[in-house]
Amino acid sequence: MTAPGGPRQAFDRRLLRFVRPVRAYLAATAVLGVVAAIATIAGALLLGAVIARVFHGAALGGVTVELWWLLAVAVARGVIAWVTEVIAHRSAASTKSALRMALLHRVVANRGTGADPGAVAAAAGRGIEALDPYFGRYLPQVVLAAMVPLLVMGTIAALDPWSAVIVAVTLPLIPVFAALTGTATRSRVRRRWQAFSDLSSAFLESVRSLPTLKVFGRSKEAVARFERLAEAHRVETMATLRIAFLSALALELAATISVAVVAVAVGLRVLGAGLELQPAITVLILAPEAYLPLRRLAAEFHSAAEGVEAAGRLLDELEAPGPQPHSGARVPPRRPSIALAGVTAGYPGRAAPVLDGFSLEIGADDYVAVVGPSGAGKTTLLRLILGFTTPGTGVVASGGIPLADLDPALWLQRIAWLPQTPHLFAGSIAANVRFGRPGASDDLVGHALREAGAGFVADLADGTATVVGERGAGLSAGQRSRIALARALIRDAPILLLDEPTAHLDSITEASILDTLDGLRGRCTIVVATHRMAVAARADRMVPLGAVPPPPESP
Repeated sequence: MTAPGGPRQAFDRRLLRFVRPVRAYLAATAVLGVVAAIATIAGALLLGAVIARVFHGAALGGVTVELWWLLAVAVARGVIAWVTEVIAHRSAASTKSALRMALLHRVVANRGTGADPGAVAAAAGRGIEALDPYFGRYLPQVVLAAMVPLLVMGTIAALDPWSAVIVAVTLPLIPVFAALTGTATRSRVRRRWQAFSDLSSAFLESVRSLPTLKVFGRSKEAVARFERLAEAHRVETMATLRIAFLSALALELAATISVAVVAVAVGLRVLGAGLELQPAITVLILAPEAYLPLRRLAAEFHSAAEGVEAAGRLLDELEAPGPQPHSGARVPPRRPSIALAGVTAGYPGRAAPVLDGFSLEIGADDYVAVVGPSGAGKTTLLRLILGFTTPGTGVVASGGIPLADLDPALWLQRIAWLPQTPHLFAGSIAANVRFGRPGASDDLVGHALREAGAGFVADLADGTATVVGERGAGLSAGQRSRIALARALIRDAPILLLDEPTAHLDSITEASILDTLDGLRGRCTIVVATHRMAVAARADRMVPLGAVPPPPESP
């Protein structure tokens, strides 16, 4: 994710641009905050009057009206709190949905944010869920902290100006202490969130590469790295909690001492007959209410700090300049050629570019094999042709027209793509194949499966109606690859891009698929990315990237 641009504010104004429901929520919260403050003051005035009259000898029946009004005020405060909570949760749900959709649109529009997938998943998942306390408790408390102390101080000033002076002098101590501890909290939360993002990325990477790690005996190193990141996250979490506890203690102490000073001053003047009992009691009841919203604000900040940081990170990501989208709308040629001229492409966090000044021309209906070891740039080359990766320098063109000038939707219609790790969706095998051509007949689906060497489907109890789980759960890696290849072949597109199409396959199935590609020769442009020389040998031309592996030994 994009690094934070500075300390997070109590409310990020960018939410107003990205999430329209926030405006109505803030307006409703402000109105309810004023009503809550008025109810608090009314309750204090009524309670002060009841206590003073009873102290002066009034019977309980003489204050029945005040007691009923006091009960009504208490019920009103409860209703206000309930309505605020309901509005907050509904607003939080709308906001979370809007932010997830904004992030999804950005990922789709830019074909990836450029950020680490684990960090994006952490922000879209746990990060957005952390907005519940942010909207449910923190933002309402921000409004109350801005309104209640001013209204309470105005009421105290009308009853006892000297007490109002004491409150006005001591009240700033609360936000000062809160700001000092809040600075440390923001720093710790930022580090904790970074640790959590690193942990998510490491877990995602480990799960993706688990088979490879097991094969090469490197799983223990991955586990050790994961344990280090988990320990770092634990340390940052405990440090954040420690600051939260110390902050609560400091603010409680400051507020208690301030209220005690007011109580001493009021008590001395009541004893000296300088202040009546009723206003004195009312002031003593209202004084803690002046400090309480600020104390709660500091406490809620700690519980919502993760939401503040997550919302800021997500908004930073949404505002960050991503890859420039295609701006053209020209129609690509029906039998397109492909040309890369002086192309440089890389990835964030990698010092050297994957491809540097790379040039290649692929004619219409050519059969080209891109050969090289892992990390040489084979997949990057395919992503450049797809338009999923924007070159730093150089031009990718088709038929002499730069991809930036082509209609991206029409260009992708010209391409059938088999990624290195294909994704199968939860559903039937036929439905997964029809993703390549919606509405394709059962005969076309069966023909594509046979061409892809997926004859095993016919042996299943339900055939092409067999249901698989998400990511092809229930199938082997080779079976998933063959079904995905059938999905690519059924498109009958003029460009066929294949990334390691024979990975996880036995030699017999590999030979069958290569025979299928031979049958497509001259019907479409075929670009195969592979590290296996046996696969590359079938192509019309080989394009080496990095250190080319040696040819297979003769039998």
